Formats: sequence, structure tokens, C-alpha cells
Amino acid sequence: MRYLEYARGARAAGPILALVSLLIGGCTVGPDPEFGHGSPRPPCLYQLDPDRVPYYAAPDVVADGWSDPVMVAAPVTDACPNDATEISRDGTTLFFFWSPTVGGSNEVLLHIHTGTYRAERVGADPGVFGEPTYYDLQKGAGGSVDAAPSFTPAGDWVYFHSTRSANTGYQSTPFVDDPMDIYRARITNGEAGVATNLGEPVNSVHLDGEHGLSPDGLRLYLTSTRPGAVGGDDDADIWLSEWTGSEWSDPVNLGEPINSIGFDGQPAFAADDPDTMYFVSNHDGPSAIYQSTFDPGAGSWGEPGMLISGYVGEPSLVGDGRVLYFVHVLIDDEGVFGSNIWYTVRTE
Repeated sequence: MRYLEYARGARAAGPILALVSLLIGGCTVGPDPEFGHGSPRPPCLYQLDPDRVPYYAAPDVVADGWSDPVMVAAPVTDACPNDATEISRDGTTLFFFWSPTVGGSNEVLLHIHTGTYRAERVGADPGVFGEPTYYDLQKGAGGSVDAAPSFTPAGDWVYFHSTRSANTGYQSTPFVDDPMDIYRARITNGEAGVATNLGEPVNSVHLDGEHGLSPDGLRLYLTSTRPGAVGGDDDADIWLSEWTGSEWSDPVNLGEPINSIGFDGQPAFAADDPDTMYFVSNHDGPSAIYQSTFDPGAGSWGEPGMLISGYVGEPSLVGDGRVLYFVHVLIDDEGVFGSNIWYTVRTE
């Protein structure tokens, strides 16, 4: 979730720590009993400052075989941050994180309006979706910030990351700042139930999230800052946990060339192409989207190639891999001031 990542890292950790104290205290701010699963997204409370100029006004597709990027149209796109995108396998449903402002207070972060929304595609155009509605992932949490849903092949479970009092570090003694753990909830009639923390060894007292399920649902690729990263302590790397039939295994660092010195994370796959991983790295400049192909004979991932540049992240692909959705972040010397969802289409 780029919005929280920058809020925690590039700008300040203070707001997140204050948010955590509210969560642990069981405080929910600004309840709206009439707002819930399926409710229309409320109006955006934020306006872009016309005097702020982002480092990159638009993303740039730098690899052959893909179209120029296009921003998803209104009503999905508005002035507020749209982030942590996930497209359904059939390309008809777009899930994303939304907040009514950028860099908001704890009250804004904890308000039920802040969270995951979904929108249904209108017609065949991959950039046109209907009015977003709330997709409730926080049942029973007593206040949380939830994002980045990944669904099992059958669509009966959803995995997502969350900031909530049940996070591993917040349950430890002594208390450890742990703003992201992975949870899962069963889907019934299209709605997520009460989520449970995956627990150890998948989650740790470190940041664990921004994950992706393999197309068969048996491998969980996660972004984590746990010890053992290629870049050393607190470096974010991609790790792999495998389903044994009864539990998730100890995560293993994918190593080089996928991981590097710097941020490496947010893995994604197209359902029809399990041997190509799309992910985000800043090892060669601002956050960019890369792709790497797995060689079964060698048992290793190939050298990644850059696909999209320009402060981008959160790749997500339709099942046949022909359309890739992603997030472009507006950032200047003062920090992040917006983010929107874009897409590119395979041309060959």
C-alpha cells in the first residue's frame, strides 16, 4: 500500500505509531452505522494542489510489447488517493484502497470510509468502471486499515494485509511497532467474513504484507522486512511461503536477482502464466515495475527487466495477462500528494 508505505517511511513514522495506540486502545473513530459493505463511496474531501509538481507527471512503459499507459477513468479516478489495486481474473472487477484525503489524521485513517472498494467494469473498455462500493474487510477488528486483497482460485478466501491490534508485534511483549500483517477471511455470497491473522511463521513482528498468491493458490509471495534480507536489516524483500496442505511453511527469501539492496516487493502473477512474476523495486532509481521469468530447469528466477517506470507500484493482471493495472504515485520534495490507477495492454 504505497500510501501507508510513504507515510511510514519517506515522511514520518509518528502518525502510524499514534494510529497503533488508538487501535490497541480499541478506539474506532467516527462510526457510521448506515455505511457498510456495498455502500457507495463517499465524496472525496481532497483537492490536488495545482502548485505542486510531481517528479513524474505520468508513468512510462519502457518495455516492448505493451501499450502506452492510460489512467482509469472517473468515477474510479478522483482527486483522492486510489491505491493497492487488484483486478479479478476475468477483468470485470477492480478492487482498490481509497482514503478521503492524503496524509490524513488518525481519525481519517480509522474512519470506516477509508478502506477497500470495488468497481465493476462497464462494457469492454479496460479503463471504464462503474461507481465504487465499499468492500468490507474489517469485520470484528474494532478499527483497522485494510488493503491489497488476493483471492484463491475458487474465490472462497481472500488474503489481505492490515494494520490492526491483532498484528503480531502489537501482541508481543515488549510492544513492537508492526504496521502490517497478512490476514485471511472466508468469502460467503461475495462478502468477506471475520478475518484471522495468518500468524507465525508467515507473519512476524516485522512488516509483512503487500503479497500475491500464485495462480494455483499454493504459494504465498510476501513483502517482508524480517531479518535475512539481501540488503540487510529493515530492507524489504520478497519471500515465499508454501501451503503444505495444513499450514503455510516458513518463508524463504527469494534471493538475487529478484531481491536487491533496496525495496523489492508487491509480487503479482497472471493466472495463465504462473512462471512470470511482476514486482516492484527501487534498486535502479524510483519505484518501477519489473518482470522476471522462472526457469523450471534451473529452479531459479531470471534477471528482471524493467517494464514501467515513474514512481509506480502494485501491479495486478487479468487472467490471460493481456492487461496490467498498477498505481502511479504523485510525489515531490514535500512527499506524496496523490496516487491513481493506470493500466497498459499487451500489444503482441
